[in-house]
Amino acid sequence: MKSSLDKLSKEYLTEMYINKKYDSASKIWDKGMLIEMQNYYAKSGQGNFSDLVLADKMKIDVEKYFKNLTKFQVDKILDTQIENAKDIVIGYVFFEYQETIKSKSEKIKTMLTFISSDNGKTWSVQDWKIKDIADKVNRRLY
Repeated sequence: MKSSLDKLSKEYLTEMYINKKYDSASKIWDKGMLIEMQNYYAKSGQGNFSDLVLADKMKIDVEKYFKNLTKFQVDKILDTQIENAKDIVIGYVFFEYQETIKSKSEKIKTMLTFISSDNGKTWSVQDWKIKDIADKVNRRLY
């Protein structure tokens, strides 16, 4: 299961950040992440968005990030941990990546959270970099 999560992480990160294909990558986002993003936008005074408007707002914010992103490279998967909680399996994939925004390059360590309610047959992802992107767009850093 760990190797399949490592592979899924690389596929997701490639699709989302290297190929910049928001629409296809965002299809596997977990509903809990979307609720958290809805709460973030409301608490930051940007609005209380319905599902469709929320999806549009998130896409606009990510596209602003993409316009400034000149390089995204996954350096290595650091660790993968699996946890069983009641009827779900949670996978944590820790990784290190390098991104270049405008001409500033930075190495970052973070994680993706994968959630499965069918014992690892299908997975949804919580990508908290999206919240970081939205926050930086809100502060006009992108």
